Amino acid sequence: MIMKLELKATDRYHSTPVSKKLASNFIELGYGLQVEGMAAEMFFNRSFEPFYPYRMINKLWYDLLDDENDLSSRCETDWRVFDWYHSSYEHNAWFAFPGTAGYQPVCDDSTFIIEDSEGGNVHISLIPDDHHGAYAMRVINKGEAAGGLAQDGKYCFPGIRYTFSGALRRVSGEGKLKAAFYKEGTVTEPVCVKELGEITGEYSEVSAVLEVPEEGRYTFVLIVPANNEVVCDDFSLTPSDAIRGFKKSAVEAGKYVAPKVIRWPGGCFASFYDWKKGVGDKRLPSYSYFWGGYQYNDIGTDELATYAEAAGGESMICVNMYHPFKRFYDYVPEELLDRDPNDRTLPAALHGRDLIEFSDKAEGARQAALWVEYCNGDASTEGGRMRIKNGREKPYGVRYWEMDNEVHRWFRAEEYAEECVAYSKAMKAVDPSIKIGMISYCYGLEKLKTMVEIAGDHIDFLADRGISEDELEAKLAIINNYNEAHGTNIKYCNTEWLPLNGADVYNMVPRSETRVNKCYMFSKWTYALDAASTLMMWQRHGDIVDFVNFNNLANTHSQSVLETPKEGWYITAPGMMMHMFANTKAYRTLVIDGYHPGRNDAVQVQLSMNENGDALVLNLLNRSEEDGEIELDLTAFDVPDGRYKGVILKGDSLLSMNRLNDQQVREYPSGITVEKKHVKTAVERLS
Repeated sequence: MIMKLELKATDRYHSTPVSKKLASNFIELGYGLQVEGMAAEMFFNRSFEPFYPYRMINKLWYDLLDDENDLSSRCETDWRVFDWYHSSYEHNAWFAFPGTAGYQPVCDDSTFIIEDSEGGNVHISLIPDDHHGAYAMRVINKGEAAGGLAQDGKYCFPGIRYTFSGALRRVSGEGKLKAAFYKEGTVTEPVCVKELGEITGEYSEVSAVLEVPEEGRYTFVLIVPANNEVVCDDFSLTPSDAIRGFKKSAVEAGKYVAPKVIRWPGGCFASFYDWKKGVGDKRLPSYSYFWGGYQYNDIGTDELATYAEAAGGESMICVNMYHPFKRFYDYVPEELLDRDPNDRTLPAALHGRDLIEFSDKAEGARQAALWVEYCNGDASTEGGRMRIKNGREKPYGVRYWEMDNEVHRWFRAEEYAEECVAYSKAMKAVDPSIKIGMISYCYGLEKLKTMVEIAGDHIDFLADRGISEDELEAKLAIINNYNEAHGTNIKYCNTEWLPLNGADVYNMVPRSETRVNKCYMFSKWTYALDAASTLMMWQRHGDIVDFVNFNNLANTHSQSVLETPKEGWYITAPGMMMHMFANTKAYRTLVIDGYHPGRNDAVQVQLSMNENGDALVLNLLNRSEEDGEIELDLTAFDVPDGRYKGVILKGDSLLSMNRLNDQQVREYPSGITVEKKHVKTAVERLS
């Protein structure tokens, strides 16, 4: 049955012009393998630290458990079974060479270290050593032939130079050490081998440039002569076409999607982030307190801000607001927030560390202000001098700063609003032009009114979540009432949104009886079509909706708009949709008589004017598996008859998805015909 809409356009506008920043994104360090898959660094565990297991919250969001309501149920350890899997999700083991590694299951007891060689008398092991981090790798070759330390999974291209560097010290033996590439799976002849410098009993910094004759997968090997013992630390392997810490392909993908504002470094990760650990030359690895695993800090403020610039957008930083409860807890129930934060026996969620450095509220505001200086200050400021010393003369000019994430974990509503005032004063004393965002999704509408009354003169936007138009309009009413009464210009932003139907406003997706879980749905065309409906909703509300950050940007078990396998990059189904909205010419949406699309309407129509006021932009959405038809009366406009060009984005199935070399969602040329100021056209299924 064909669904039909007969509509009449008007020349009345819904609201103010549409923000140009609705197609924005979100990078969270420590969640998924976002930056690891985007980063130029090619080694897994380059600093040789014990691998900390992923925490349960990570496993739940990865949809690894058979039953998310039973935390003791089986956890999938072979990620290759998932349709979102690609080469950048590998956990490549270090192994004693000659030998092989193969796929490594991801278990709580995984070490990603294979200590004994298969074809020689070589042994590797972690030893305590503080040269870079807490451990180093010891390599003992007791054999009669060369052996060493190896890692698979280096996807290399001819014409690119790969620079290896590392710190080595010799415990015993003599002879030259070498860096080499072997074709993955072979142990006989290297395709490229370079001698390293002299190695002594003290750490020496060594380097070599390696090249390959053809595209493919290679194994890196540190070749150690027979009868030698050496200790290794702080390894690195990067390609010559890297762009400030990122693979060239990751930057190319970012330019295609074109996010206008990129939120970083979290998310939940931001609540325990010390930004100073991610700047400068000596960056040490640290445990990822919220998600588990290891955070190597190779990607930090300079890299993320530069990436946003390279992708054609700007940065929004999520700030760690210090609180006494953060010392020991991920989350404290509201009824316990008047208890002693130093009491580890509270029935609350312990994170397993003593983070006393994040417990002083006043110090948190000082560190946030220093971060603003680092990003935006000149040489007259402490932070500006730090940035210049680290190689960036020009300030980044980061405008947007969000006050933490999911703050109900530690703060009462009024307490949080008061801290927003304190942070805003400290940070705007450094740069009065910045915009401060206060979270608006934690405490309910009545509490939000109180929070806005407390902090309204010191904030510039609400940092919201959720996709309900009713809730959006209720929060816009709070903003508008305050702005009108106080002469302020507070905007609405949504800094972390997921469009899936059936999700509640805090981004959780219920498991269906058929175990069609969220990570399965995130990558599918049905999810992207839902995103289009949500973005069209925000367009209708004008520029009081300033920016909205789709969750996430890259490599999050399909919860992303782009994926960066080692072989290259591709855009997911939602990414194709985001690209379309990033490049829209819609400037101001127009009222259609008697028509307001509901979020779940299968067929939706939106008409807008372009910025010059001399062209109409028509969006047609059909989320169903049946064709639709619309007839649109354009007599309110002087539109000449004729054929007008456009594009159509479509997939063959609700479950169509894009993978590397398998693009099931595509963009095609299309168009409509105007006859006697009327449009009558089919609206193709799933488009």
